[in-house]
Amino acid sequence: MIALDRFDLKILHDMQRDARLTLGQLAEGVSLSVSQCSRRLARLEREGVIQGYSLRLSAEALGLGVTAFIFLSMDKRLMGDPQGVVASLLERNEVIECHTVTGQHDFILKVCVESLSALSAFLANVVSPMEGLHDIATQVAMDTLKTNGPLSTQQE
Repeated sequence: MIALDRFDLKILHDMQRDARLTLGQLAEGVSLSVSQCSRRLARLEREGVIQGYSLRLSAEALGLGVTAFIFLSMDKRLMGDPQGVVASLLERNEVIECHTVTGQHDFILKVCVESLSALSAFLANVVSPMEGLHDIATQVAMDTLKTNGPLSTQQE
């Protein structure tokens, strides 16, 4: 963990809420000169605190009306190439998040698809044939209340 002072934390706080702030707006908001703010921002990027900038899209507007969480339990003894199996899942456009987890399952996938029938096809054609798969559990999100919430910068 790198040392972050109150200016760094304020930069992170403000950028999480609006990554489209101009450098001038950001500098004004954190009470620094534009050059000081620019140097700090570059350092935060270089040191990996800021991992990148992205665009959030509406899944529904793109016709992806179903969000599901797929829990996978694997029998690693039956997997010839465990990393290859997981890598093939990560390449799928339907998979928007993948986490290894503790507890009953090994992985949790967050997928977005057009419909329940598309989810069924994904499970049948992509997930079920996976080498070493022991168990699948799927939960469909009924409604999304919060996504991409800002990380705590201890400024709030």
